[in-house]
Amino acid sequence: MKIYVARHGQTDWNKEKRAQGSKDIELNETGIQQAEELGEKLKTLDFDVCYASPLKRAAKTAEIAVNGKCKIIYDDRLRERGFGEFEGKVVKSWSELIDGVNIDDIELVEIPGGVESVRELVARFADFLNDLKTKYSDGTKILIVGHGGYSKAIEYFLNGGKYGEWHLSNGEIKEYEV
Repeated sequence: MKIYVARHGQTDWNKEKRAQGSKDIELNETGIQQAEELGEKLKTLDFDVCYASPLKRAAKTAEIAVNGKCKIIYDDRLRERGFGEFEGKVVKSWSELIDGVNIDDIELVEIPGGVESVRELVARFADFLNDLKTKYSDGTKILIVGHGGYSKAIEYFLNGGKYGEWHLSNGEIKEYEV
């Protein structure tokens, strides 16, 4: 199975370096342009189905980029990582969000302020991926349109390494063999 993972286009909060999490923020003009550019890239890719986060920024990116090429299925498990009371705040570095706590530490089970742990996020992706494996055959090509934190979870789960070393930029796409 091939999975193409794309990140939503830019929002004003991305531009301002604000933690979005589960806040439902719209794409800005740059984000719409990035979604259109993603659509151009997708014209050369053959995929069978698209799954997207139901949050406006990812859903709109999927709608623009897919442009009717296939059905879009919205799945809550693809929502961005919840940042609790920190959503909407300007974030210079995730490791500075809470004094002395690196919220990207995979070993943390509970994080102050209602922040969803990396373990919880990775578990959501594992559940979603297991669902895909039961629904689709090995040759299926699936597009997932989601979020930056979620792209870190996918990379960690499928390729190992340290969580947070890499993530997709707005409007970027990456291919995985599963």
